[in-house]
Amino acid sequence: MTHPSTPVPARRTSELVESTIRGLTVYAASKGAVNLGQGSPDIPPPAAVVEAAHRALREGAHQYVPTWGLPALREAIAAKTRRFYDLAYDPDLETTVTCGVTEAVISALLGVVDRGDEVAILEPAHENYHAGVVFAGATPVWVPIRPPEHRFDPDELTRALARPKVRAVIFNSPHNPSGRVFGRDELAAIADACVEHDVVAISDEIYEHMTYDGREHVPIATLPDMRERTITISGLSKSYAATGWRVGWAHAPSALSEALRKVHDFTTICAPSPLQVASVTAMELPASYYDELRAWYRERRDRTVRMLRDAGFDADPPEGAYYLMAGIDGPARAAGLDPGDDAAFARWLIDELGVGTVPGTSFYRSDPDLGRGTVRVAFPKSDATLDEVERRLAPLRG
Repeated sequence: MTHPSTPVPARRTSELVESTIRGLTVYAASKGAVNLGQGSPDIPPPAAVVEAAHRALREGAHQYVPTWGLPALREAIAAKTRRFYDLAYDPDLETTVTCGVTEAVISALLGVVDRGDEVAILEPAHENYHAGVVFAGATPVWVPIRPPEHRFDPDELTRALARPKVRAVIFNSPHNPSGRVFGRDELAAIADACVEHDVVAISDEIYEHMTYDGREHVPIATLPDMRERTITISGLSKSYAATGWRVGWAHAPSALSEALRKVHDFTTICAPSPLQVASVTAMELPASYYDELRAWYRERRDRTVRMLRDAGFDADPPEGAYYLMAGIDGPARAAGLDPGDDAAFARWLIDELGVGTVPGTSFYRSDPDLGRGTVRVAFPKSDATLDEVERRLAPLRG
């Protein structure tokens, strides 16, 4: 009797591993740890936005909307972008609502990158950038953002984008996990190389409203000649404390939008209808909302830095987003651990003190040593949560 063979998964999946962030989040939850690993706020969205969602459900917003987004929401997103950055996009042709930033990134990559192409990725980077490149059948070209300043080498970037097979470059500012906000000089280096070598920029700007100490977020699409070669991605998750709503968006010139929309249409059809309705209210919040948001996160940042330093970590205040990379040398040695093994330390911190973080090595694919000896700490947390973290870290204060 002939026995059937065991089915073999697609080869592309062998290049991917389980998300370290999500794996440690599950582990932290199983141990009852306070999780400062995953970037999930423990505060509610603005009350007006939540009420708009309730109202949408009561009033029957339960069915499909046009696949590229509720028209009123696309118009509201385009209007907000114009209000903040003086960037005009046609909501009918150039603005697409997606199921979160993750899907927007994947759709952008599948829409503009062909099998056999290459994509430059500025790292440390969110794990889904690499996954999207793999799904597209392309090869990543890693451009390191090196600690401790967390800056990239413009010449190294230009050499990467000059490679004949590089079709796109993807990056994130304000930056996860380092908290850097790219300055105009850095953005100009990316823009100049994109224009010179005919490369598409995929700019993940989900933390656009989280900049501190007078720093300014500058969309790369505002730089000369970049609007027509940039896919700008943002979403509801971070600025409105609604990571589970899965409402994101992408602005791009019509040809690139059309390609992105085809992928989006045949994968997710549309983002959740009632939450799209509610997102219109979020887009119409006044400028004062964003001022208060920055002030609140700046307080979280400063308190978290103080708390970590008191516990022996090497921590500097980030320029933007709601993460920081903390050096573990002091606390690891105090615990009798190898300070270079950030993965083991992250597990120890969960097991022994009940605090979740993410090892720095998990954000670097090309050279994990660049993240070694650090953990990423997320601080979108309430005072009550930070109080509890401070209590749990007390043994490290000696």
